[in-house]
Amino acid sequence: MSRQLPLNLRLKDSSSFENYLNGGNAAAVEHVRTAIALLAHGEKSESVLFLHGPAGTGRTHLLQAACREAHHAGLGAMYVPLGEAGIVPALLENLEGVALVCLDEVERIAGNEEWERALFALVERLRVAGGMLIAAGARPPRELGLKLPDLATRLGWGAVYALRPLDDAGRLQAVQLRARNRGLEMPDDVARYILARYPRDLDSLFALLERLDTATLAEQRRLTIPFLRRFEDSKQKL
Repeated sequence: MSRQLPLNLRLKDSSSFENYLNGGNAAAVEHVRTAIALLAHGEKSESVLFLHGPAGTGRTHLLQAACREAHHAGLGAMYVPLGEAGIVPALLENLEGVALVCLDEVERIAGNEEWERALFALVERLRVAGGMLIAAGARPPRELGLKLPDLATRLGWGAVYALRPLDDAGRLQAVQLRARNRGLEMPDDVARYILARYPRDLDSLFALLERLDTATLAEQRRLTIPFLRRFEDSKQKL
Protein backbone atom coordinates (compact mmCIF):
# COMPACT_ATOMS: atom_id res chain seq x y z
CA MET A 1 0.00 0.00 0.00
CA SER A 2 1.34 3.41 -0.95
CA ARG A 3 2.87 5.55 1.76
CA GLN A 4 1.08 8.48 0.14
CA LEU A 5 -2.30 7.07 1.19
CA PRO A 6 -2.28 8.45 4.76
CA LEU A 7 -2.65 12.12 4.00
CA ASN A 8 -5.64 11.80 1.68
CA LEU A 9 -8.21 12.17 4.47
CA ARG A 10 -7.47 15.81 5.22
CA LEU A 11 -4.93 16.11 7.99
CA LYS A 12 -5.17 19.68 9.24
CA ASP A 13 -2.03 21.71 8.68
CA SER A 14 -2.18 22.76 12.34
CA SER A 15 -2.21 19.22 13.74
CA SER A 16 1.28 18.47 14.99
CA PHE A 17 2.84 17.57 18.32
CA GLU A 18 4.74 20.85 18.31
CA ASN A 19 1.56 22.92 18.59
CA TYR A 20 -0.32 20.65 20.98
CA LEU A 21 -0.27 21.92 24.56
CA ASN A 22 0.11 18.85 26.73
CA GLY A 23 -1.55 20.20 29.85
CA GLY A 24 -2.26 17.09 31.90
CA ASN A 25 -1.75 14.82 28.89
CA ALA A 26 2.05 14.70 28.70
CA ALA A 27 2.20 10.96 29.46
CA ALA A 28 -0.22 10.13 26.62
CA VAL A 29 1.68 12.30 24.14
CA GLU A 30 5.02 10.77 25.13
CA HIS A 31 3.58 7.25 24.80
CA VAL A 32 2.27 7.95 21.30
CA ARG A 33 5.55 9.48 20.13
CA THR A 34 7.59 6.64 21.62
CA ALA A 35 5.39 4.04 19.92
CA ILE A 36 5.87 5.76 16.54
CA ALA A 37 9.63 5.91 17.06
CA LEU A 38 9.68 2.18 17.81
CA LEU A 39 7.68 1.46 14.66
CA ALA A 40 10.05 3.59 12.61
CA HIS A 41 13.03 1.59 13.89
CA GLY A 42 11.32 -1.75 13.31
CA GLU A 43 11.09 -2.45 17.02
CA LYS A 44 8.15 -4.11 18.72
CA SER A 45 5.46 -1.92 20.26
CA GLU A 46 1.95 -2.64 21.49
CA SER A 47 -0.56 -3.15 18.70
CA VAL A 48 -3.32 -0.97 20.21
CA LEU A 49 -3.41 2.34 22.06
CA PHE A 50 -6.67 4.03 23.09
CA LEU A 51 -7.27 7.70 23.91
CA HIS A 52 -10.53 8.93 25.37
CA GLY A 53 -11.99 12.14 26.68
CA PRO A 54 -14.72 14.72 26.09
CA ALA A 55 -14.75 17.17 23.21
CA GLY A 56 -12.00 19.74 23.48
CA THR A 57 -9.34 17.43 24.88
CA GLY A 58 -7.47 17.22 21.59
CA ARG A 59 -8.23 13.65 20.54
CA THR A 60 -8.41 14.50 16.84
CA HIS A 61 -5.34 16.72 17.06
CA LEU A 62 -3.28 13.92 18.61
CA LEU A 63 -4.41 11.31 16.09
CA GLN A 64 -3.59 13.56 13.17
CA ALA A 65 -0.29 14.58 14.75
CA ALA A 66 0.57 10.88 15.11
CA CYS A 67 -0.15 10.27 11.41
CA ARG A 68 1.93 13.28 10.44
CA GLU A 69 4.88 12.18 12.57
CA ALA A 70 4.68 8.62 11.22
CA HIS A 71 4.63 9.98 7.68
CA HIS A 72 7.71 12.10 8.36
CA ALA A 73 9.43 8.99 9.74
CA GLY A 74 8.81 7.20 6.45
CA LEU A 75 5.93 5.07 7.68
CA GLY A 76 2.57 4.48 6.08
CA ALA A 77 -0.17 5.98 8.23
CA MET A 78 -3.87 6.66 7.83
CA TYR A 79 -6.33 8.81 9.75
CA VAL A 80 -9.98 7.69 9.56
CA PRO A 81 -12.75 9.84 11.14
CA LEU A 82 -15.49 7.28 11.74
CA GLY A 83 -18.15 9.94 12.23
CA GLU A 84 -17.64 11.49 8.81
CA ALA A 85 -20.20 10.95 6.08
CA GLY A 86 -19.12 8.54 3.37
CA ILE A 87 -16.82 6.46 5.58
CA VAL A 88 -17.81 2.78 5.13
CA PRO A 89 -16.57 -0.46 6.79
CA ALA A 90 -14.87 -1.55 3.57
CA LEU A 91 -12.37 1.26 4.09
CA LEU A 92 -10.76 -0.80 6.86
CA GLU A 93 -10.00 -3.69 4.53
CA ASN A 94 -6.31 -4.25 3.69
CA LEU A 95 -5.12 -1.54 6.09
CA GLU A 96 -2.76 -4.03 7.70
CA GLY A 97 -0.34 -2.89 4.98
CA VAL A 98 -0.17 0.48 6.76
CA ALA A 99 2.14 0.75 9.77
CA LEU A 100 -0.14 3.09 11.72
CA VAL A 101 -3.92 3.39 11.58
CA CYS A 102 -5.62 6.15 13.60
CA LEU A 103 -9.38 5.83 14.09
CA ASP A 104 -11.34 8.77 15.48
CA GLU A 105 -14.80 8.80 17.14
CA VAL A 106 -15.06 5.06 17.72
CA GLU A 107 -18.29 5.63 19.64
CA ARG A 108 -19.97 6.48 16.32
CA ILE A 109 -19.88 2.83 15.21
CA ALA A 110 -20.99 1.29 18.53
CA GLY A 111 -23.88 -1.09 18.00
CA ASN A 112 -23.31 -1.43 14.25
CA GLU A 113 -22.47 -5.11 13.76
CA GLU A 114 -20.85 -4.67 10.33
CA TRP A 115 -18.59 -1.90 11.57
CA GLU A 116 -17.68 -3.67 14.79
CA ARG A 117 -16.71 -6.85 12.98
CA ALA A 118 -14.67 -4.88 10.44
CA LEU A 119 -12.80 -3.11 13.24
CA PHE A 120 -12.23 -6.36 15.14
CA ALA A 121 -10.78 -7.96 12.01
CA LEU A 122 -8.51 -4.95 11.44
CA VAL A 123 -7.13 -5.13 14.99
CA GLU A 124 -6.27 -8.79 14.46
CA ARG A 125 -4.64 -8.21 11.08
CA LEU A 126 -2.56 -5.29 12.36
CA ARG A 127 -1.36 -7.39 15.29
CA VAL A 128 -0.19 -10.16 12.97
CA ALA A 129 1.40 -7.70 10.53
CA GLY A 130 3.25 -5.81 13.27
CA GLY A 131 1.33 -2.58 12.73
CA MET A 132 -0.36 -0.35 15.28
CA LEU A 133 -3.84 1.05 15.86
CA ILE A 134 -4.36 4.26 17.80
CA ALA A 135 -8.06 4.73 18.42
CA ALA A 136 -9.95 7.50 20.16
CA GLY A 137 -13.42 7.88 21.58
CA ALA A 138 -15.49 9.85 24.03
CA ARG A 139 -15.26 7.11 26.65
CA PRO A 140 -13.05 4.09 27.52
CA PRO A 141 -13.51 0.98 25.33
CA ARG A 142 -15.78 -0.86 27.77
CA GLU A 143 -18.07 2.18 28.10
CA LEU A 144 -18.60 2.85 24.40
CA GLY A 145 -21.63 0.60 24.06
CA LEU A 146 -19.93 -1.89 21.75
CA LYS A 147 -22.03 -5.02 21.18
CA LEU A 148 -19.04 -7.23 20.40
CA PRO A 149 -17.43 -7.93 23.79
CA ASP A 150 -14.19 -9.15 22.24
CA LEU A 151 -13.82 -5.83 20.40
CA ALA A 152 -13.93 -3.85 23.64
CA THR A 153 -11.30 -6.24 25.01
CA ARG A 154 -9.05 -5.79 21.97
CA LEU A 155 -9.31 -1.99 22.11
CA GLY A 156 -8.17 -2.14 25.73
CA TRP A 157 -5.23 -4.46 25.05
CA GLY A 158 -2.64 -1.72 25.26
CA ALA A 159 -2.43 1.53 27.20
CA VAL A 160 -5.68 3.46 27.68
CA TYR A 161 -5.30 7.17 28.42
CA ALA A 162 -7.97 9.56 29.69
CA LEU A 163 -7.26 12.94 28.11
CA ARG A 164 -7.85 15.99 30.29
CA PRO A 165 -9.15 19.35 29.06
CA LEU A 166 -7.00 22.44 29.44
CA ASP A 167 -7.67 24.84 32.28
CA ASP A 168 -8.13 28.56 31.59
CA ALA A 169 -4.39 29.23 31.66
CA GLY A 170 -3.88 26.37 29.19
CA ARG A 171 -6.63 27.67 26.88
CA LEU A 172 -5.00 31.09 26.89
CA GLN A 173 -1.66 29.53 25.94
CA ALA A 174 -3.29 27.36 23.27
CA VAL A 175 -4.99 30.32 21.60
CA GLN A 176 -1.82 32.38 21.67
CA LEU A 177 0.24 29.51 20.29
CA ARG A 178 -2.21 28.93 17.44
CA ALA A 179 -2.23 32.66 16.70
CA ARG A 180 1.58 32.79 16.68
CA ASN A 181 1.73 29.83 14.29
CA ARG A 182 -0.50 31.81 11.92
CA GLY A 183 1.77 34.84 12.17
CA LEU A 184 -0.77 36.72 14.30
CA GLU A 185 0.46 38.38 17.47
CA MET A 186 -2.05 38.08 20.32
CA PRO A 187 -1.21 40.06 23.50
CA ASP A 188 -2.24 38.67 26.87
CA ASP A 189 -5.00 41.26 27.35
CA VAL A 190 -6.56 40.31 24.01
CA ALA A 191 -6.44 36.59 24.83
CA ARG A 192 -8.08 37.19 28.21
CA TYR A 193 -10.75 39.36 26.59
CA ILE A 194 -11.58 36.57 24.14
CA LEU A 195 -11.78 33.94 26.88
CA ALA A 196 -14.12 36.15 28.88
CA ARG A 197 -16.55 36.88 26.04
CA TYR A 198 -16.57 33.91 23.70
CA PRO A 199 -17.29 30.15 23.95
CA ARG A 200 -14.34 28.57 25.73
CA ASP A 201 -14.07 25.24 23.90
CA LEU A 202 -10.97 25.08 21.70
CA ASP A 203 -12.81 24.32 18.47
CA SER A 204 -14.85 27.52 18.83
CA LEU A 205 -11.81 29.54 19.89
CA PHE A 206 -9.73 28.32 16.95
CA ALA A 207 -12.58 29.02 14.52
CA LEU A 208 -12.81 32.55 15.92
CA LEU A 209 -9.07 32.92 15.51
CA GLU A 210 -9.33 32.09 11.81
CA ARG A 211 -11.97 34.79 11.35
CA LEU A 212 -9.89 37.33 13.25
CA ASP A 213 -6.81 36.47 11.20
CA THR A 214 -8.75 37.10 8.01
CA ALA A 215 -10.16 40.37 9.35
CA THR A 216 -6.82 41.76 10.53
CA LEU A 217 -5.21 40.89 7.20
CA ALA A 218 -8.03 42.55 5.27
CA GLU A 219 -7.72 45.77 7.28
CA GLN A 220 -3.96 45.58 7.81
CA ARG A 221 -4.47 46.13 11.54
CA ARG A 222 -2.99 44.60 14.66
CA LEU A 223 -5.21 42.47 16.89
CA THR A 224 -6.18 44.72 19.80
CA ILE A 225 -9.19 45.03 22.09
CA PRO A 226 -10.53 48.06 20.17
CA PHE A 227 -10.20 46.03 16.96
CA LEU A 228 -12.11 43.18 18.59
CA ARG A 229 -14.89 45.52 19.65
CA ARG A 230 -15.24 46.85 16.10
CA PHE A 231 -15.19 43.25 14.85
CA GLU A 232 -18.04 42.37 17.25
CA ASP A 233 -20.06 45.44 16.21
CA SER A 234 -19.69 44.57 12.53
CA LYS A 235 -20.95 41.04 13.14
CA GLN A 236 -23.96 42.27 15.10
CA LYS A 237 -25.00 44.54 12.22
CA LEU A 238 -25.05 41.69 9.71
